Amino acid sequence: MTTTIKPGIQAPQPQVQLRTQNPAAGSAASTQSASSVRPSDDSVKITDSAKALDAASRGDGIDSKRVDEIRSKLADGTYKPDAQAIASKFLAMEGQIGSKA
Repeated sequence: MTTTIKPGIQAPQPQVQLRTQNPAAGSAASTQSASSVRPSDDSVKITDSAKALDAASRGDGIDSKRVDEIRSKLADGTYKPDAQAIASKFLAMEGQIGSKA
């Protein structure tokens, strides 16, 4: 199946049937109000990884002063990254990832 996405045009969303609705009930089920839907015993557990991603997306723990300094140096053309330090960090990260597998 191929779907072409055009800017400004939204694809129609499929109709969702709630678990509490009986497909055999037909139009009677569709006329129920949302307030008559009973809560279920479903639950959600947020993992530590998801919490870290959420914090990163909000900018928690980011040194904005340091970011501004680097951004300024990049704009000036004076930023000189330390290749040895970058390589060391990559090796340390790879070691952490490899030890978890």
